[in-house]
Amino acid sequence: MATFIATRRKDMRFANVRELKNKTSEILRYAEKEEVIVTSKGKPRAIIKSVSEEDFEDYLLENSPKFIAALEKARGEYLERGGVGIEEYLKKRKGR
Repeated sequence: MATFIATRRKDMRFANVRELKNKTSEILRYAEKEEVIVTSKGKPRAIIKSVSEEDFEDYLLENSPKFIAALEKARGEYLERGGVGIEEYLKKRKGR
């Protein structure tokens, strides 16, 4: 077990803010294998988790206001032209 880990509970790893500051590289290496919960004054503040390039691209898209707006616009146009919303589709699908 890495020395920076202050506590281990049910396969969860914890590091406090001081450990994060002093051992950032070590914590990041460890986070490639398992999530690390960062605590401040004994309370959870953040979770460090590894991310692949593909996951990072997905994250950027999912949180891009321009992309979300474009999706909403496309969805609105689809519904205006007679498209079926997901709720209606699922309702019809259950009826079969």
